[in-house]
Amino acid sequence: MIFKISIPRCLFIVATFLASTAFAQYKSAYTMVKSVDRVDVKPNGGYTQIMERLYSVDTQQGIAGMGELRVDFNEKLEEMEVLEAYTLLPDGSRMDVPADKIKRQDGDGREEYSDGKVLVIIFPKVDVGSQVYYRARKVQHTPYFPGHFFWYDYYTPHAPTLLAEVHLVHPAEVKMLFDTAQVEGGVIENLPGDAPGTVRYRFSFKQATAYPAEAGQSDLSDYAPHLAFTTFSNYAAFGQAYQARAKPMAEVTPAIAKLAKELTAKVTDDHSKVRILYNWVSQNIRYVAVYVAEGGFVPHSAQSTLDNRYGDCKDHVTLLEALLSAVGIESTTALVNSGDALRIPKVATSTPFNHAITYIPKLDLYLDSTSRFSPMGTLPYSDTGKPTLLTATGTIGKTPMTSWKRDYLKLAIKMKLSKDGSVRGESTWTARGVEEVSSRARQFGYKNRDKQEIVNEFLEQSQETGTGEFLNNDPSDFDTPWQIGSTFQLDSVVNMPGPTALTIPYGLVPSFWRRMAAYKPPQSRRFPSRCGSRAYSESITLTFPKDVAVTQIPRNVNSNHGAYHYAASYRLKGQDLQIQRFYAAKRETPLCPTNDDKHFSDFRAVLRWDMKQQIFLK
Repeated sequence: MIFKISIPRCLFIVATFLASTAFAQYKSAYTMVKSVDRVDVKPNGGYTQIMERLYSVDTQQGIAGMGELRVDFNEKLEEMEVLEAYTLLPDGSRMDVPADKIKRQDGDGREEYSDGKVLVIIFPKVDVGSQVYYRARKVQHTPYFPGHFFWYDYYTPHAPTLLAEVHLVHPAEVKMLFDTAQVEGGVIENLPGDAPGTVRYRFSFKQATAYPAEAGQSDLSDYAPHLAFTTFSNYAAFGQAYQARAKPMAEVTPAIAKLAKELTAKVTDDHSKVRILYNWVSQNIRYVAVYVAEGGFVPHSAQSTLDNRYGDCKDHVTLLEALLSAVGIESTTALVNSGDALRIPKVATSTPFNHAITYIPKLDLYLDSTSRFSPMGTLPYSDTGKPTLLTATGTIGKTPMTSWKRDYLKLAIKMKLSKDGSVRGESTWTARGVEEVSSRARQFGYKNRDKQEIVNEFLEQSQETGTGEFLNNDPSDFDTPWQIGSTFQLDSVVNMPGPTALTIPYGLVPSFWRRMAAYKPPQSRRFPSRCGSRAYSESITLTFPKDVAVTQIPRNVNSNHGAYHYAASYRLKGQDLQIQRFYAAKRETPLCPTNDDKHFSDFRAVLRWDMKQQIFLK
């Protein structure tokens, strides 16, 4: 079966069903009983594919997943037909899918901006123990890139595969490369009926055991058994083929030139010009997700994107490229994975590239204008630490990894404990890097919502109640340094008068300490996982009433466990308790080391202990 790898962002979709129970209790929602693909490649890179799929439904959860199956195709490049489909009931009887239960639908995104279509097969009487089957024919009459072919299978480890076969034939003059992992097969003798001068392959895969998904695991393309074919000799050739189709779409029209010059009229340096044009595209061109597998690899023209004021990731990149070109600044498309894939395969296919962003060579700068809340110089976490394919040069690059020095959240909090045990306070948050991106997005999402409801959500995380409000500038304003303020009043957090004891109140701030203390990593891992680097710090002043004696304060903490560093200090000065907390995850690679979960567990134990420390009052 084909798994097109990604967390959908712009180019490709992954379709798989994951379960997260402990392995000893794990039962996959379905079993792939049979997957057979017969692919006949044409000299121009197009192909005909006959696909057969037979799944067994193994759990109640599998009923919803397997009761409707989607077959995606590009209506401008491909023809798709379901030849037959049926349900095999547990008693062995067969129920065919009526023709009117094979629905043709538009793919994701606006119809005008996507050629992607979907055939949805709705199976009758699906229950645990049923099997669902379909056979379909896809004819790609126009290849994504003229004269080139690529195709791949990734086999999920989260479901058993009883039999998977791929049969592929191509003319001898087509120079084909292939790569496999845990898949058997290769070139075989031609069969009777094969056209003279063709090359035939047969590959097979079986997997009796399935394993549950693990928190934080990287993408299937990093480790799963797979089979890939391509006529591209290397990634440089793939990038150049993309560039040949995309570059003409970045034409600088009179309207684009006028807009670019008007926007940058008051600045002379390239850095400022890039910032102004990037900000304009990110704030004025609505992002419409359209996947390349459905929408093709060719962006719409920069002018049409400007006219419509929306576009997918390729369209964003192309319009920004044209605007930058109008003021003499070179840029290129950078193909990247916006999910959890951290590696690129040996042979050049579209996997794992599922997103397009902008790279400015002169400034060595990556920009993602589809991320509406990423100021220039920052990327959303999904883009960080990833290999890129720079299409203008065909070279492999890499986006910056997160860093605890650049990606951080700082809190400054002042609180006063009242005689009745309630707390009045105020806070200031400073967020940078990936923390700023997510902070701006959250605050934007709070607009037009009931303010007390939002306050309740925050306070519930720390098991507190009260009232308050946020004070912040416009999340879309990149010209003003991002900062959030809050004022709050908490209902009683301690029984007064004493003697009594309390833990440190939180107030109207993110409760990242509690979230980290509550996360328990898997006891063991089978799959690689993704890690990041960032820092959190708090500076708290907690003031007690004059007639309240503080008899004991928490002890200082300083711990280092692998990448995890945590320190907390407590100092009583008069009636003010001054608290400093600092956490940093310091890494040099986005791939977690094998002992990372143990290090986190050790750090978590220290953090949980510190969160339970109390202040004793009399």
